[in-house]
Amino acid sequence: MVTRELAPGSVTRDTPMSPEYRKNLLKLLADHARAELWAAHTYSSWVPRAPGPDEKVHMAHIAHEEAEHWYKCILLLADLGVPSKEARRHESQHWFYRTINLVFPSLNWLDVLMLTFLIDRGAYFLIEDYAQSSYAPWMQMSRQILSEEEGHVDFGSGRLRAMMENGNKARIQAAMNRWWRVALNMFGPPRTKNTDLYIRLGLKFRTNEDRRQAYIRDAQPQILALGLQVPKLYRQSYPFL
Repeated sequence: MVTRELAPGSVTRDTPMSPEYRKNLLKLLADHARAELWAAHTYSSWVPRAPGPDEKVHMAHIAHEEAEHWYKCILLLADLGVPSKEARRHESQHWFYRTINLVFPSLNWLDVLMLTFLIDRGAYFLIEDYAQSSYAPWMQMSRQILSEEEGHVDFGSGRLRAMMENGNKARIQAAMNRWWRVALNMFGPPRTKNTDLYIRLGLKFRTNEDRRQAYIRDAQPQILALGLQVPKLYRQSYPFL
């Protein structure tokens, strides 16, 4: 078991950083920024297409929050000497966004609700790790973001419940069957070559599998509470099918 060397909030911008620490901090911050911007673009595109006034306002609100989260990440990177136009150079090669665009080339309204209910719920568990980051500015920012991510999940849950009451169970269950696999896979393989490094540097505190299992414990009761079934998997380990 790897030992965490740097406590939460123990590193500031003015703290001398090893090249190893700085490189991995920039990579994870750039990845965080990319995720927030992808969400902002996705939700903002649904402001004119959402079915009613309340849904349009909620989409605009969620998109605004996601854009603000991206902006805060970009400011942290700039504070570390990385201008916004160079942020993408530090991103990892993550398959998740390409896969969603490939599997779901065009989203419908039910897909968007699954994004808020399942994918934003997963994002919450990742940001929980950032909220204990050894880099104090990131830790503080992530703690502010967590409460807003809860609101995104609540929106999806409420709208799905309303659709269930209107007799759309079969459609919603079919969408849940598709997105549940995406949600489980978003955490990645149980461990990677960087897992121990991130934990040792205090940039994360759990493995991918630890986060996935925490997510499953949280999500499954909420799926059942909607009156849906937790989807059965054809493959019980990563990648989930």
